[in-house]
Amino acid sequence: MVDVPGHGKVVVDIAYGGAFYALVSAEKFGLDICSVKTRDLVNTASAVTEAVKAQFKITHPDNEDLSFLYGTILTDGKDAYSEEPTSNICVFADEQVDRSPTGSGVTARIALQYHKGLLKLNQTRIFKSIATGSVFTGKSVRLLDPF
Repeated sequence: MVDVPGHGKVVVDIAYGGAFYALVSAEKFGLDICSVKTRDLVNTASAVTEAVKAQFKITHPDNEDLSFLYGTILTDGKDAYSEEPTSNICVFADEQVDRSPTGSGVTARIALQYHKGLLKLNQTRIFKSIATGSVFTGKSVRLLDPF
């Protein structure tokens, strides 16, 4: 639960996929990710990022240099498995918008969906950027020997 100025208390997920992201459905802010102005999404994502940074300490278990929130990904809320794409926008750094679905962000979304039981091992998901319409695919796999 994060207290986001102008929006009140909102449940967000923090997930890691090469970087830490706050992940939340745009609908929780009354926004339709596919029809609202990009500036409104950027402002909302930035408010979430700042709230998380102010209210939580993020720690990477192996590398202190990765112990920070990279940005916020607003989603269409379609996290349960489907063959249809799920859309998102990634806002990072100084309110920059990734033109792709974001590689590390897609990885974080896959990890979170798998953790929540919304995605099974080897189920391929399609992720679409609302900024450009570009798509990435990904799936959760079991790594047998990490080293």
